[in-house]
Amino acid sequence: MNKRRANLRKHSKALAGLPVLSQTEIAARWKLGPDTVRKLIKDHNIPTAPGPWKRARYVISDIWRVEGVSAALMGDPGHHEALLSPLLTADDLARWLGCVPATVRSYAREGLLKPIRLGSTIRFRLSDVSSLLGDV
Repeated sequence: MNKRRANLRKHSKALAGLPVLSQTEIAARWKLGPDTVRKLIKDHNIPTAPGPWKRARYVISDIWRVEGVSAALMGDPGHHEALLSPLLTADDLARWLGCVPATVRSYAREGLLKPIRLGSTIRFRLSDVSSLLGDV
């Protein structure tokens, strides 16, 4: 029990100081419309973060859970910078790679790229793609 408590303390200390996001900021991060973001927040039962703001805000660790980030990566401050960067659409990634979006989607389907599924859309994390290509 004490080991579990120590792990929880360590994890919450690592997440302290991370941002809380509004729905507008989440929409910009995911490059989705506000209605889709509201639906995903509701579908995943993301609780609002306590605070003095007028509109609802959400803790970034809950957003990362929706994106499929593991607890180990969340707890490692060395990964936070890469995790905080906005996600890329297939079009964005295709421009970055110099190919067409259909190629990016095909790579995701074949398992060459790790997609992040948000509802019926897919997004990509640049750090995942960079590490796959050996640029990091």
